[in-house]
Amino acid sequence: YFVALFLLTSLLCVSCGTCKNSSKINLASLDGSSWELTHMDGIEINKDALQTATISISEARIAGHAACNSYGGECFAYSDGRIKIGNIMSTRMACSNMMYERIFLAALEEAKVFRMDGANTLKLYSTHDASGQPSLTFRRK
Repeated sequence: YFVALFLLTSLLCVSCGTCKNSSKINLASLDGSSWELTHMDGIEINKDALQTATISISEARIAGHAACNSYGGECFAYSDGRIKIGNIMSTRMACSNMMYERIFLAALEEAKVFRMDGANTLKLYSTHDASGQPSLTFRRK
């Protein structure tokens, strides 16, 4: 299903000339990758708020450890840089740093675009055109 959707989207973009970003992202390099959060809204994360993400494009999943709880959800990433993360569920432990976790999980679900800076930096943006500050910035683990 994902492959068919991807091929149809690619065909439509080529035939209509509607793709805004001509540089395609190699999704295979993102599939199965593990990331550690370094910045939220441009602010560096301290070690007490360590949060991670593992992205599985082939299974359309994202999972990781937020500041306190483990989480998982759907993750659809496209070679033109669009991303849709949703249906996130997490465990329900209570910790002292829950504010970081709530902000982090909300930013994941609000992400609309991702950009790679080299092979080791992943940035998620809440705007469709990746303008402004990234909501979340990760480094490859």
